[in-house]
Amino acid sequence: MRTKHGAIHVFTWNEDITLNNTEQFRKAMAKLIEEPADHLILNMEQVKYINSAGLGIIADGVMTARKQQKELVVAGVQGSLQEIFHIVKFSSFIKLFKTEKEAIHYFVENDNI
Repeated sequence: MRTKHGAIHVFTWNEDITLNNTEQFRKAMAKLIEEPADHLILNMEQVKYINSAGLGIIADGVMTARKQQKELVVAGVQGSLQEIFHIVKFSSFIKLFKTEKEAIHYFVENDNI
């Protein structure tokens, strides 16, 4: 599901990321990065599990976005997803937020959107 908040584009992924849907997730992330916005939010509020391929897709997405002078952040990082992201040290190169509202606030405060 995609929503727009002014110059911020939000993509919500509503299921765990497993071998069964990794390719769908990869395509959805590529589409998000192609959006004509510099501020991108991946909302993972409903996700409880993500496999290593999914983690790689997010990391690649962040790097690709940066190359295009965009910023991709992840929202909805709570519970088991927060533990997984902590173990792989995602917060060292990706901004993580507990809610979509916090992520939107981050962009608004830092970029005067």
